[in-house]
Amino acid sequence: MNPLRQAMDRWLGRGEASITVPPMDGAFRPNDLLDSASTILQMPAPDCLAQTAQGVLVSAGRSLFSVGNPIGGGVWSFDAEIAAVTGLPDGGAAVGLVDGRIAFVGGRHGGSTIAASPEINCITALAPARDGALLVANGSASNGPADWKRDLMEKNASGSVWRIKPAGGSRALLAGDLAYPYGLLEEGESVIVSESWRSALTRIAPGAASRPETVLENLPAYPSRLSRGADGTIWLALFAPRSQLVEFILREDRYRRGMMRRIDPDHWVAPCLRTGLSPQEPTQQGSVKQLGVVKPWSPSRSYGLAACLDRAFLPTASFHSRANGQRHGVTSCLAIDGRLYFCAKGDGIVASLPYAGSAP
Repeated sequence: MNPLRQAMDRWLGRGEASITVPPMDGAFRPNDLLDSASTILQMPAPDCLAQTAQGVLVSAGRSLFSVGNPIGGGVWSFDAEIAAVTGLPDGGAAVGLVDGRIAFVGGRHGGSTIAASPEINCITALAPARDGALLVANGSASNGPADWKRDLMEKNASGSVWRIKPAGGSRALLAGDLAYPYGLLEEGESVIVSESWRSALTRIAPGAASRPETVLENLPAYPSRLSRGADGTIWLALFAPRSQLVEFILREDRYRRGMMRRIDPDHWVAPCLRTGLSPQEPTQQGSVKQLGVVKPWSPSRSYGLAACLDRAFLPTASFHSRANGQRHGVTSCLAIDGRLYFCAKGDGIVASLPYAGSAP
């Protein structure tokens, strides 16, 4: 009966074929807390934060910058764009480049590089493992990090997660067929992965032969990178909101393929890191104005959102920048010494705000 039920769901638009998206409610109730944060740095497209012996670093373009010393310029620079960065237990950092290489700065492996491989060509996130290995998320087998929007519109699920030994570069595949893994966090013997296109967090168990277990699903936005605070609280960045119109476009294959063939990706009916930059953008039922003012409750293709999760990976609180805000496209966040640092990539801002409480 399952194929018949799926056919009926597609015909009636119900079940898995429905185009509803979860509301911003409960722990995700909207607020303006991200817009109240203090700006630390302003630069084009800051992307990933990492805590190291050099302090908190942020990647932007081909350089790593110190969050605590904005005047000094780049701490390290590379010959390719930085795709992801993570701090290591020895105080150094691992830096994933868009061409698939992984460079180490500081720490015991400082100055060494792991060569690119055909299997890993879209690094989206890095995380240290307790045994000294490095966890690597490869977002897509067919698109690079800059083409994430195309990967969504192609409805791909070709991402993978790898374990790589810094000494020698040997690698092992932990899981494949993932829908754009964009965040990693080691949890005991398993690995928690944020799958952007499934709007979910999944658990990869060691030696698991079946589909990873879902630990949090049906998020109202597309999840990005994960981090853990000193008190055990887990932080999740979400880089763009889901919308009914985008869900509808993903089900209309003929229209979607024609749109991708004829229209510039910046003008696709798709999520983005920042709206309102071009009069050619699709309105997508959003940017509702009254007397020339964008209303905070307006539907929008971009948004700012960071969520606090407890040890069971259930949301307990969230920090927002709504449709009229100036902190959109949050791709990374870190909680350090009672402050939450975050990158609003869409608006080119690194900012921080105080937070209270610990993981329940």
